[in-house]
Amino acid sequence: MRTLWGPLALALAVAGQASASVEILPCHGKPTPYRLLVTTQGVKTNHGYLVANLYGSDHHRWLEGNGWLNVWRDPAIPGDETMCLYLPAPGRYALVMFHDANADGELNLGPLGPKEGYGFSNNVRPFLAPPSLESALFPVAAGDTRVTIRLHYPPLS
Repeated sequence: MRTLWGPLALALAVAGQASASVEILPCHGKPTPYRLLVTTQGVKTNHGYLVANLYGSDHHRWLEGNGWLNVWRDPAIPGDETMCLYLPAPGRYALVMFHDANADGELNLGPLGPKEGYGFSNNVRPFLAPPSLESALFPVAAGDTRVTIRLHYPPLS
């Protein structure tokens, strides 16, 4: 099973920055007319970081190492945490969020999959393998786009 999650873990290395919690902090990135407000639900602790990986609609880059368009991170805050991100252009995007609880810069894996909280846009819930890009894509136009992602933690985490 570990090999099924390998590409996802490789794709989720931490780089860049992000924002915060109930109160939306200033947006990350270069200002554009395309703002993404991502609320991540169910952050369990204040350990480590909440990480957002943004992907475009290129199927060849989905969950590949360095295949993301951008990565942001914020200190983890228990409960619901909102990040504000400027996007480069309108289009279709996908997000992978994860709680890097030990702040090591990656989604840690065990024999049955992720050992840290994770979630995908459209709240796609993978079974035995990461979801398809098509199932996680959402549209972005000028103005604010709001996305909510629920984190899933392994049992006993």
